[in-house]
Amino acid sequence: MPVENETGPKDNMKNQSPLIDRRRPSLKLIAVVIWLVLSLALAGWWLLFGLQQLDKIAGLQNATAHDILRQHRMLMSEGGFLFALLLIGGVSLLYYILIEVNRAKQLQTFFATFTHDLKTSLASLRLQAEALEEDLKDQPNKLTKRIIKDTVRLELQLNNSLILAQNDNSRLFFEEVSLKKSLEHMKIQWSELEVEIKSDCSLMVDSRALESICKNIIQNALIHGQARTLVVRCKAYDLANVQIDFLDDGKGFQGKTGSLSKLFVRHSTTSGTGIGLYLVRNLCERMGGSLEFGDSDQGFLVSVILPGKMK
Repeated sequence: MPVENETGPKDNMKNQSPLIDRRRPSLKLIAVVIWLVLSLALAGWWLLFGLQQLDKIAGLQNATAHDILRQHRMLMSEGGFLFALLLIGGVSLLYYILIEVNRAKQLQTFFATFTHDLKTSLASLRLQAEALEEDLKDQPNKLTKRIIKDTVRLELQLNNSLILAQNDNSRLFFEEVSLKKSLEHMKIQWSELEVEIKSDCSLMVDSRALESICKNIIQNALIHGQARTLVVRCKAYDLANVQIDFLDDGKGFQGKTGSLSKLFVRHSTTSGTGIGLYLVRNLCERMGGSLEFGDSDQGFLVSVILPGKMK
């Protein structure tokens, strides 16, 4: 049975998104309330302190009633005006934050519905293209292969966008998953890339998150690395985790690997937006794992560390 979990097998700190945190409007709201309370308290304290000072001045023999009354009126008027300004500013900030929260929820709902509808249409188109390719298997057609390739790519991009929109709001359901079975199920979508699974492991992860991780790595190897072969190997990382190495025979990456999983960073005119590898790292961390990039004499190496054990 899948186990519903929002924090992952490890530390709760792993379940934080560095870029899009859906709790941000709530944090803004709390910050404004704290600012408003402290500001009003400070203004009130200043007003009371001033009145107390006037009372002390009134006890002095050389103070006239006219001077005391004038100082009292000044403190009351200026303090009241400051108090009113702070109150109006705080209420206005609260109002606009509530509008922002509402708008964000509406946009998220629309985007999720729109993406789901597009994914359904793309899946239908891909199935029809695959059926057509099967009917014309004796007459190879580059157009049908291109349609299938583009629909797979668009479907992955839409799925990435949906995950990015939901992010930490989406719950993870941890269950025991076989890496080999998962890869065997999805690798048929990339006919141009040969995926060789050298070993297997049992992972305690969210199956949809694992699928997104593997698909993005495979797509990255094929499209950006221009690889023809991708070798997948597993090995024990420690008592509770396994390391999964994805090594392709592509052109590799020339640059700083530290920037590869940063969102919206383009490394060349032909590179992607960075959403794929960013989501790979984010999902790994949410499940208590990590993502590493290694040096290789040929191709590119991506190492994913996730909770699990070798078979």
